[in-house]
Amino acid sequence: MEQRLFLRNRDELSEGPIKVRVATVEHLFNRMDPSPLHERALNEEVADWIEEWAEDLDADDPMEVEISVADGRLDGREEIIANGLLSHFEYREWQTDRQLRKLLREGRISLVIGLAALAGFNAVSRLIGSSTNPMIEVIHEGLSVLGWVSMWKPLEILLYDWWPIRHERRACQRLADATITFAGT
Repeated sequence: MEQRLFLRNRDELSEGPIKVRVATVEHLFNRMDPSPLHERALNEEVADWIEEWAEDLDADDPMEVEISVADGRLDGREEIIANGLLSHFEYREWQTDRQLRKLLREGRISLVIGLAALAGFNAVSRLIGSSTNPMIEVIHEGLSVLGWVSMWKPLEILLYDWWPIRHERRACQRLADATITFAGT
């Protein structure tokens, strides 16, 4: 990709379309992909640039991506390029949705395991009971702590880990429905 002018604040980011500048049309797509242009995977750097910008835009505004090709040689491939971009983000939406569903399934399974471990460790801890013997008291308290620590992973997943994936999925969903324009045409 050509050198970009990075935006300095949220107001600048929200002004106008997502702008992508490349030297040639081929820079938009993965050069190592032997498929015809309309079937190629999007260049990873270009895709990340667009997606990161989209994640920072307001969620209610319609998306617009403006492609600027420095050599100006689009050769009537605007529709193929636009379809390639939209298809890429449609696929990314599907991927992130699948990733989110897997994470939430893992969270539910971890929650069941964590609750069972919590109940088991606390039950054993209560069976041992408090004692004046320091060794038994350490085991008693240790089992109680182990029970609560077993809840760490499910709580981390169900409280925190799913938000960024959901945000990414929403950005990809909006990009899959974006309007693609070409500068100078």
